[in-house]
Amino acid sequence: MAEFKTLDDAAFRKAASRGRRLSAAPRATAVHFDPKTRRLVVQLDTGLDLSFDPRQAHGLRDAADDDFIGAAIEGAGTALHLPRLDADFSIARLLEGFLGPLDWTRREARAAASRENGKRGGRPRRVASVAP
Repeated sequence: MAEFKTLDDAAFRKAASRGRRLSAAPRATAVHFDPKTRRLVVQLDTGLDLSFDPRQAHGLRDAADDDFIGAAIEGAGTALHLPRLDADFSIARLLEGFLGPLDWTRREARAAASRENGKRGGRPRRVASVAP
């Protein structure tokens, strides 16, 4: 029989933090290959639709159109799977590849903290310690 371990406060906070990070990332809700435009179309839970030529994704340059049929969502919307090619792609990495780094929320939080700190007179000066 499986043994269950009780989470201490630190482990719970770490797991909760990871969950918040994962829930903040866009997730795929639908995916299909459009043979007319020869593009993979991914619908995200943010309301954004991402459409791209899948041959521009790493390792798919020589793939045929039929290889993209049957694309599926995996990992609760965090990944795409192309079964005919046995290839998996992270939604976050695909977005970063086309839109740039997704850490803009962290950068904005740091900038807001810096602005707030500036209102209080800026960063406290370091006091040099003098050895006796």
